[in-house]
Parts: sequence; C-alpha cells; structure tokens
Amino acid sequence: MTFPVRVVHMVVGILGIVLVVGTFRDLVSTVITTQRDRRWSAARRYYQVTWRWYARAARRIDDPQRRERYLVPYGPVSLIGLLAIWVALLMCGWGLIWWGLQNHMEGIDNPVSAVYFSGVTFLTIGYGDIVAQGGGSRILAVVEGLMGVLTTAMVIGLLPTLFAAYMRRESKLLTLDDLSDQVTPLGYLRRYADGGNLAPLHAEFKGWDDWCADVYDSHTAYPMLLWFRSRQAGRSWSVGLGIVLETATYILAAVDEPKHHEAQSLYRRAVMLLDAVRGHEHVRLPAPPEFPREVAREQFRTVYDALVEFGLPVRPFEEAFEREHALRSDYVPVLYALSEVLLAPIEFRPNVRPIPIGFTATAAGDEE
Repeated sequence: MTFPVRVVHMVVGILGIVLVVGTFRDLVSTVITTQRDRRWSAARRYYQVTWRWYARAARRIDDPQRRERYLVPYGPVSLIGLLAIWVALLMCGWGLIWWGLQNHMEGIDNPVSAVYFSGVTFLTIGYGDIVAQGGGSRILAVVEGLMGVLTTAMVIGLLPTLFAAYMRRESKLLTLDDLSDQVTPLGYLRRYADGGNLAPLHAEFKGWDDWCADVYDSHTAYPMLLWFRSRQAGRSWSVGLGIVLETATYILAAVDEPKHHEAQSLYRRAVMLLDAVRGHEHVRLPAPPEFPREVAREQFRTVYDALVEFGLPVRPFEEAFEREHALRSDYVPVLYALSEVLLAPIEFRPNVRPIPIGFTATAAGDEE
C-alpha cells in the first residue's frame, strides 16, 4: 500500500512544524523565561549527554592540574555547541516544512535542497537560487528569517548575563581565605571567631548569605553556569560554599547563645540553593558515600575543643553533636554528590602568596 504524495508531504510538513515549535519553545524557555520545563528539552538533554562523555574522559587524567585545564573550557564552549544544536534543529525543522511545501517552491526537489533553502533563509543569506512561489510560502520564508534573527539576538544577549553572574560568583570566592595554604571550616572559624567575638564572623555570614541568594537566582535560571568552573585549580564554588556552611553549622550547633540570625539565614539560603541544584533536571547526582558516625564525632570534637579554647559559651558535647549531625544531614550528601558530578576536589586553596616576613593570623593576634 502506497500513500499519496500529497499525504506524505503533509505528514512531513507537520513533523517539521512540531520540531520547529518544540525547539524554539526550548530556546525561549532557556534564554528568556528561564522556567523549568519537565517536558522535552534539547538543552537539558545536550548537557546531560555531553557532560557525561566529557567527564568520563576527564576521569582518565591522573594529574589534577591537567584534569582541571581540560575541564575549564567545557562551560563556555558548551554554549557554542548548544547554539549549534538549536540552529541545526530549527533548520532541519524548517527543511521538513519546505520539503512538504515543495509543490509551492521553485528548485526544491529533494531533502538536501529543502534543508539548503532552510539554511540560507534562517541565516538570512538569501542567494536567490531557490524562490518561494505564492503569498503563503513567501510569508513563511519571512517568518523563518525573522526566527533566525531572533535566535541569534537571544543567544548574544544571553552571554553578558551569564558571564556577569559567573564573575560575581568567582569574585566572592577570592575573599575566602583563612591565611593558610588550604582553607578549612576550622581554619575559617579560627580566623574570625578566635577571642570569643562573633561579630566579624556574623558579618562574613551576611555577605555569604547575599552570595547564596545571587547564585541561587542565576544558577537556577541558567543551569549551564554549574559547569563554569574557576580558572584556578582548587577553588570550586561548591567546596567554598561547603566551608562557609560548615562554619555556620558549628555556630548553630555548639555555641550556646540566643542570637545567631546571620548563621541561620546563611544556613537556610545555602540549603535552598543546594536543594534547587539537586532538583534540577540538568544535574543527576549520584548517591553520596557513607560517612561513619564515629569519624564525624572525632572531627566535631576537634571543633568543639577549639570553640572552648576561643572562650565561647558552648552546649554539652553530646547535645551539640546531635544538633550538628541533624544540620549536616541536610546538605553534606548533596555537597559530596555535587563535587563528584563536577569533578571538584574536596579542598579549597586561596592561591595567594604568603606574606614574606612570616606574618600569621596568630602572630597578629599576639601583637595586638
């Protein structure tokens, strides 16, 4: 049984319309409306597939510095690839439409010529070797050319927004420093809370609270920013967030004072950010590793003793540990899984030169 040529052309044209509408809708929802869509998305599928392949190759690189150099270009370059995917799908969709309308077109007699006409129209090249016949076909050609111009304009307009959000994220990370070679939650706590005065630490928490709100807004609107990594090795945004969040958790769990508004706000904002990342379809987080309770207890004992040394009022150890365990259960699994997905080492290095005369934070406190 053979279908009439007209029916075949109609089916092909309808498929082309579906592909064009679906792809342009995905483009607009990704770039303009920035709303999450659980239906088909070329952008979501593109990042899921390309990052899986790219990360698989990165895991074979043993040298951490070489691996980091390999991973850095993925985020910016992936935008070019995503634009190419959108343009290719739109041109193919319009090619199917023109193939379905070949009886109204002069020069289209096979799928290749249909896609060719679609390409020169979409990119507004217009050689004139294939000409639309009739008012309806000519209007469609104008519509496709307009869609090509709008697609280019939307993507070009997206770039400054992405890089501005990226720079805001990274500039705050430059200030994360405990005056050592590797920043840790305990070192960060020691720098700002040694002596029992929590005011400097609360001011830090306020700044990081604002940072979390900014990153939440930008990275949920444009999830491709998740793959924009620091140009310096050992300075992942997820690890930096974990350090500050751990410090806030220590204060909330152990320090027996009634007012920890800044620490509470930071904790809520940071967990909100991590929940948003975990729930986004662009990211598939693996199951986190098991973390033995006794190991956590030993680590917290070190922090608890430091808080006592600082002269801060603390709760009984067992009560403080249970509070800390409950707080950490909300974010530690997500941080570990996110670091695994992003191939971010669980360390944070400030990448700054030490003061040449050997001046340290401890020495500064002694001299004062």
